[in-house]
Order: sequence, then C-alpha cells, then structure tokens
Amino acid sequence: MSQQVGMKTIFTRSKLTALLTLGLTEFVRGSLLFFILPIYIRGVLQFSPSVVGYAMAAHYALDTSLRGPSGWLTDRFGQRKVAVSALCIGWIGLVLIAKFRFDWSIIVGSALLGIGMAAIWPAVVSRVTGDLPAEANATAMSGVMMSWLLGVGTGTVAMSFTLGRDVQSGFITLLVIWLGAIFLGSLSLQPYRPEDHHKKRLGFRNIVSQVYSVRLLLPGIFVQTFIMGIIMPVFVLYTQYVLNVSGQTYSTLLVSGGATTVLLQLPIGRLVDRFGFKPFLMTGFGACAVLLVFLVRAHSLPLLFLGIIGVGASYAFILPSWSSVLAKSINARQRAVMWGVFMTFEGLGMAIGPLVGSWLWEQFRPSTPFFFAGLVLVVMMTFYGLVPIERGFASTSQHTSADGQG
Repeated sequence: MSQQVGMKTIFTRSKLTALLTLGLTEFVRGSLLFFILPIYIRGVLQFSPSVVGYAMAAHYALDTSLRGPSGWLTDRFGQRKVAVSALCIGWIGLVLIAKFRFDWSIIVGSALLGIGMAAIWPAVVSRVTGDLPAEANATAMSGVMMSWLLGVGTGTVAMSFTLGRDVQSGFITLLVIWLGAIFLGSLSLQPYRPEDHHKKRLGFRNIVSQVYSVRLLLPGIFVQTFIMGIIMPVFVLYTQYVLNVSGQTYSTLLVSGGATTVLLQLPIGRLVDRFGFKPFLMTGFGACAVLLVFLVRAHSLPLLFLGIIGVGASYAFILPSWSSVLAKSINARQRAVMWGVFMTFEGLGMAIGPLVGSWLWEQFRPSTPFFFAGLVLVVMMTFYGLVPIERGFASTSQHTSADGQG
C-alpha cells in the first residue's frame, strides 16, 4: 500500500489544460470521421462510400505510423514546438476537407489530420505524467483516458444531435474548436529546454534497447485495442441482425458502456495507485472475458445492458492499471518516444482487430468473435498473472538514475 499523492499535485492547471487540448482534438476527430464525413461524402458530394474508407484509412495510417517518430521529435525538440506545429498541419487538413470538393482533398485532409493526432498524444501524455512519482501514474493516466473517451464520445453524439445534416456549420465549428486546441496547447505544453536534451538517450540503438527491455508488455498493449477492434464492428451487426435491437437502442448501449468506463476511471486509478496494479488488471481481464461470452447469451434487453455496462466497468479496471504498468516501465528521459511506440502497437491492434472480427463472423458463427476475444483475454490474464513484470520497474529506475548521473 502506497501513500497517495494529492489530486491537486497530479492535475495542476497546466496539466488540466493539456488534457483539455487532447479532449478537443478527439472531439474534432470523433465528429469528423464518425458523423460529418459520411454524411458529407455520400449525401452532399454524392461520392462513392469507398471515399469514406480511404479517408479513414489514410488518417489512421499516418496517426499510427507517426506516433513513434512524433514521440522522438517531442523528446528532441520539446512538447510545444512539435505538437503545435503538427496541430497546425492538422488544421490545414480540416480546411482542405471543408473548402475543396474533391475526393483527393478529403483523403489528403484526413491524412494531415492524422499527423496532428499522432503528435498530440505523446506530447500530452508526457506532459501529464512528467515530474510525478510512480504512486501517481495510474491516476494521471486515468485523466488522459477520460479526456480521450469524453472527447471522441461527445464529439460524435453532440454533432448528431445539434447539427443534423448541416455539414458546413459542422466544419466551421470544428475549425474553431481545433484553433482553440492549438491555442491551449501552446499555453500548456512544455517548451524545448537545451538542458533537457541528452543526445545519447535518443539514439536509435538506445531506443531499440529500451523497447526490447519492455518486450513482455507489447502483447498486452496490442491485445487491449485488438479486442476492441474485434468486437466493435460485429457488435452492431449482432445487436441488429441477431437480437433485432433498434439503432437508437444500440446507441444507448454504447453510451451506457462508455459512460461507465469514464465515470470509473479516476476512482479505479486512485485505487491502483494505492494498492498496486495486479489485482485490478487480473480482475479486469477476467471479468471482461466472462462478460463478452455473457453478451452472446443475453437475449433480453435488461441483460444486454447489464453485460455492456459490465464490459465498460472491466475496461475501467484494465486501462488505469495497465497505464500504470507502462508508465513505471518507461525511462523518464525517453518518455514521449516510448509512449509513441506503445501507441503504435495500440494502433496496430485497432487496425487488425476489425479484420479478424469480420472474418470470424463470416467464416463461423456470429458468436465466434466474442468467444475468441474472451479466450485471448484469458490467455493474457494467465500470462501477466505469472510473468513478474514488476522487475522491469526497478530496472527502469536504475537506468534513469544512471542517465542522471551521466
């Protein structure tokens, strides 16, 4: 049991502003990709639906592939310079989408927006977790997860309720919000300081060595988003075509599960910092595996809501406890680049998951993706229950101390 750090120490005004910056960018992404673009491309421009797919693929390809390099640049040149520059590039992408009515401008604009998102995540995470003791990592990362979930969730829902099919008003709103994120990022993110730069720690061999030292964590990083990727595209099919649930009820299901995850983030994060990550991580993996199987056995609406709320609660156990593990395993002088590498593995999980989920749905039974996801979670629970990943914490601390002495 650890002595807890106060919330005011963890979430200073500048760190809360950085979290707001992340939330605003995720609001724009959620609004644009999941609501405005499909309506604009199909309903206004009369383009093929494939343009939506190409735009999203271009966005996530750059977002995923550039998080590691963005983290390296953040460690090398400072959070403010890299993130604000990338956000300006993202704003140009939004202008391309809003002003020019070509398929190429939408695809290129979405890709440029991906550059902005690739840079803001390592910058904000390193800002929020920087200068904190290990006993505060889970709470700090809970704040990051809340900003992400609230941003993308409210962006999608708010635009659908307030704007309807008026996409031009939507574009103007998103451009203003993105400018607000640029302004807040320039205030809250840390500038480059020459004394913080240590060339040796950013060398390619040094980074590869650091990644190798945390290799046991990479499967867990991949699996969390891989499971989400498997379930999300087939859950909507399962509820509508197997359970005959209406689209409105499906939206309510998603909101209830997401709200549960958001509301429990900080309380669970505080508990993880106080009692350690392992019991919460094991509980989260195990409960999520059981509840995914429960979902395909739930043939009444109350049971379906109970199952999806349970899955949301399970992820509220997994996210802060796993984030605590990652934060304690990172050398403080390679914080941004290592978070970028971790996020790249997360992106790969989200990219591959839908392909696996759709294939399992088509080749076997509608319930197969849920059973497969549950099995993967059980394997992960067993693996991380047996592997002493805590040894990496002490190793990282020693490396940090050695760097400091050098």
